[in-house]
Amino acid sequence: MKQVMQKAQELADAVVASDVYRKMKALEEAMQEDPEAAEAVNQMMRKRQRVEDLLTEKGMDPEELKRANLEMVQAEKEMNANPRVMELKAARKEFSAMMDNVNRVLRLVITGEIREDDFQGGCGGNCNGCNGCG
Repeated sequence: MKQVMQKAQELADAVVASDVYRKMKALEEAMQEDPEAAEAVNQMMRKRQRVEDLLTEKGMDPEELKRANLEMVQAEKEMNANPRVMELKAARKEFSAMMDNVNRVLRLVITGEIREDDFQGGCGGNCNGCNGCG
């Protein structure tokens, strides 16, 4: 068990040291330091919270919920149009793909099985000669 936990720590260290992870974290910081991007995200979160609050109220007014939902959709569009947010979303997608590939490799080694959806991301699980995961 100790060896497994040690290897898990090594894997975690490798993930944190990866260019993909470092890029994502740098973009998260840059977005938070960008007043427009940070406000767009905060606005979207406030609008989403308002919709969630309305959904839990007894005797909720459907028209008010409709207005709040439209405001949330508009805030989401504005947030997603922000260049910093767009960059961060792309970096998070890249990180997620890397982690999916790590999980595919683990599943293949542990179970010997390859699922059909393992091929959706362009990785067949065989890392011989592959430089795609970085």
